[in-house]
Amino acid sequence: MGILDDSAIFAAVIQQGGFSHAAKYLGMSSGLVSKRITRLEAMLGVSLIKRTTRELRLTPEGELFLQHAVRIQQELDSARSLIQSSAIKPAGTIRVSAPPYFGRHYLTPITMKFLSNFPDIKVDFVLSDNQLDPIKEQLDLIIRGAGFVAEPRLQDSSMQMKLLLTDRIGLYASPSYLNRHGEPDSCLDLSAHSLINYSFQNRLQDEKKWQYFANKLSGEFTFEPTFNSNDIESCINACMSGAGIGRFTGLNVQHATQQKQIRPVLEQYDWGMYHLFAIYPRQQTLPERTRLFLDFIFTHTSSLLSDVASSNPSPWAVCS
Repeated sequence: MGILDDSAIFAAVIQQGGFSHAAKYLGMSSGLVSKRITRLEAMLGVSLIKRTTRELRLTPEGELFLQHAVRIQQELDSARSLIQSSAIKPAGTIRVSAPPYFGRHYLTPITMKFLSNFPDIKVDFVLSDNQLDPIKEQLDLIIRGAGFVAEPRLQDSSMQMKLLLTDRIGLYASPSYLNRHGEPDSCLDLSAHSLINYSFQNRLQDEKKWQYFANKLSGEFTFEPTFNSNDIESCINACMSGAGIGRFTGLNVQHATQQKQIRPVLEQYDWGMYHLFAIYPRQQTLPERTRLFLDFIFTHTSSLLSDVASSNPSPWAVCS
């Protein structure tokens, strides 16, 4: 057994969360797994893992080696995928992370269509707003949005991004709320209204500000929300129930606006844009099944905004 095999065992120990779990996953004994890791560390001349009775922690050298070990596995997966692609239909499992709301309401229906076309492929969803580690979570594809927060940046040069869609952000309120409290005429009126806030990843203090553009100048509105949640669907439900004015993308409230449960307010302002990206390994290491799924998602997300109002924004108002 060479270093290539030992690197695969090392990657399994980290990805499976321990020696015993890796041993079960690999069909080996825990003692043999431990022995092989010790041999790998001796061969490299460094310590890769800090072992305690409760947890395993990677050393800086271990973090670096893990990246290379996983890339080796990706190359092997790519080679297997090329062989599989020569068959009638590709096979295997694709592990995908996506925001919960987009995953439930849009990505799931798209995936069901994909699976009907490729019955030998399986898809494993991890729905989360958190920025997950693709290596530790063994993710083949990450769907991540930007607009409410800063655009995602790649720290790993082995990954790249593809823009899936761009959607306008706006303010919305239910007819019942507007009947009770009136409709704001300018952003200055927002201070007298109940506001619903989506707080990304529980960063409550950082998210109590809404930015806007008026007459090509940027402004910022700071407020104390009546209702605050790190779940976008909870915020939409609160808005539909008449709890206040919320800030959402057109896609996320598409159904609610079509059903006239909520409608846009202060449309004369530009409240920013939302971008949805697919993050994945570079093309040369992308398995064929993942490449097919990515292309399928890209094709279908391009039509998601067809029913969302696409008219040009109204002239911006001055807000000072």
